[in-house]
Formats: sequence, C-alpha cells, structure tokens
Amino acid sequence: MANVYDTIVIGGGAIGASCAWQIAKSNRSVLLLERGRLGGEASSAAAGMLGAQLEVSRSGPFFQLCLESRRLYPEFAEQLLVETGIDIQLVQNGILQVAADEETANRLRQRLAWQLEAGGSGEWWSAADVVKREPLVAPGVGAVFLPDDGNVNAALLARAVGEAARKHAEVREGAYVTAIKPEPTGVAVSTPEETFLAEQVVLAAGAWAHGFLSALGVSFPIHPVKGQLLAIRPRQATLTHTIHTESVYLVPKRDGTIVVGATEEHGAGFDREITARGLTKLLQGLAQAAPGLADAVFERAWTGLRPGSAQGEPLIGRLPELPQVIVAVGHFRNGVLLSPVTARIVRSILDEQPQPELWSAFAPDVVLRRSNLIQPEEASL
Repeated sequence: MANVYDTIVIGGGAIGASCAWQIAKSNRSVLLLERGRLGGEASSAAAGMLGAQLEVSRSGPFFQLCLESRRLYPEFAEQLLVETGIDIQLVQNGILQVAADEETANRLRQRLAWQLEAGGSGEWWSAADVVKREPLVAPGVGAVFLPDDGNVNAALLARAVGEAARKHAEVREGAYVTAIKPEPTGVAVSTPEETFLAEQVVLAAGAWAHGFLSALGVSFPIHPVKGQLLAIRPRQATLTHTIHTESVYLVPKRDGTIVVGATEEHGAGFDREITARGLTKLLQGLAQAAPGLADAVFERAWTGLRPGSAQGEPLIGRLPELPQVIVAVGHFRNGVLLSPVTARIVRSILDEQPQPELWSAFAPDVVLRRSNLIQPEEASL
C-alpha cells in the first residue's frame, strides 16, 4: 500500500533529521516531512556552540544529559563524515566565561564548584591569565575556562544530518503537515496534498511544535524565541577560544570568521527581520567583550527561531495517552548540542529498550506531571 511507513518524522532540523537517520539505520521504513527545507530554520542559524556546561544553572538530569551528548559528539561527527563526506568542523577549544565584576566572578566560581562535583571540568583563570591567553579580550576580573565545551559549524551540521537522513530514509521538503490523527493501527499524518500512515510518529517540529501538541491534548507550551546573530572577520589576530560574557558570545570558526550572538527575543513570534536594535546590541557587546576586534570586518547578519520551553529543557519520549507518538521537542538553545543523544533516545524507545533513569527524566509522563501540567486522571483524546 502506498504512503505507509514504519515511522514518520515531522521536522527536518538537526533533531528531526538525526532521529530519521538513526531510526532508518535500524531497517525501518522512514518518511521525514519538513515544512521548508532540511535544516533551514534554527539548526543552520545557530552559532553551533556545544556548551554543555556553559549555561546550565543547576545540577541535575539536564546537566547530565548535556554532558552525555557532548561526549557523543566526536563519534557523531565521524559517523557523519563517513556517511556524507561532510566535515561538521567539530572544534573542542573550550569556552571562556569572562566575569566583568566580582559579583559575576563569585557566581561563576560557585557554578564551577558544583559542576566539578557533578562530573564537569573547568578551572579559574585570573585576569592576567586571560590577557596572556586571549589578548584581544577585555579580561574583567577573571574567567572560568571550560576546556571540554566547543562548537561545530551549525550550517554544515544541518546539511550533514540532512544528507544522512536522505541516504537512509525518504525525505519530502515543502511538506506542510496539517494534522496528526491517531488511527486503530497507528497514526495518520496529513499534508494539503496527501495523507501518510505509520505505526509511529516522531514529532520534532522545533518552534512549530506547539500547535501539534495542543491538537493532541498536550499542554507543553513551546514558543519561538528570535535570535539575531552576525559574523565578523578579523583582519589579523583572532580568538583561540569561544568567549562568553553576560551580554554576548564570540565563536571563532575554522573558516576564519567569528560568530557574534545572540539576542533572545521572546514575544517576537515568527518574525525574522534583522533590526537595528538587535545589531546594535550585538556590536556593543562585541566592543565590550573584545576591544581588540574593533577593526574586524562585518560579513553578514541573520536570524533564527529557537523552540522555547518553560524550563528551557526538552520533552523526549512517548506521549502517555498516545503512545504511537514520540516527541522530541523544546530543546530551546541546545538543539545542536543535544542532537546526538536525542536521536539515541528516540531510537532506543522505538527499539523498546529499557530507558536509563537519566533519559526517563525527560519522558512526557514524568515532565508533565512534575510540571503540574497534567494530572494522572486526565482522559486521553
């Protein structure tokens, strides 16, 4: 029968394409539906930081999930190179969090202390250390150096996972999904032109996931969070590490550019305009963070729409009242970082393997009840 698959994946960003690739490698027939073009949204627009320790504010499962995905990245990058010939330019050069004042320094030291206890790595650099190792940077009162965090080229990552998915699964771009409907034998997924059937569906629709979740009776708000970024090219000297301050981050890339990001605009909806206010904020942050880059050449600016969630943490697993649907949504600022581990979790669920306690912490039945967003007695659709 035509249009029948084992699994349909909705969303062709880094998360969805990684899931489709890994699921299809298990000899399942997989259809990947993307409303635009593969990797054309937040994935390719990201700065590509692998900041497992960078912005996690407390110890717990999310921190451990980030560490696990960071550990997976070298193998993930090698697999993509073998599969597609695309080098995603994994750089493990460390991230330097600069403290402008003693209050920030104390907060960073406290964060580093619990991260070291929880399995992270890092050390404190004095202002003199910063000047010696990153002379273009304003040293503040010192910095935390996170040696195991790094970055990839986000556009190349999006392209690579997309090509890997094409190699093993059927891919349809420009496929605007209008409905996900449970059926006695699985799930029907409709576009304006066709309806597809599958035993199971993986929902990985990024910033567009909220409408699907609401239609399925799941109260897990996801909203687009606009981010504006720009790229500069230093005339001579450049940065050795990624630099992070409270107002901006600077990510040096293998092609010689530095990505400067990013605004975080809640309430902007799906607006993609580059604004004078956004660029001014980034350029002012750049001037304060790295005065030595004042004469760098401006190359380009762009925007991306992150899938914001209430806690900034993802929802990954089967819907409790609709087990034919697996969700992989709400990754917010960490979709690039968490792509390897998310794909591994989703494939493990489809293979009906026992879930480690860490992974189970992000399952819908756990997250939604913990967030008081559903009650056990609520009826299914």
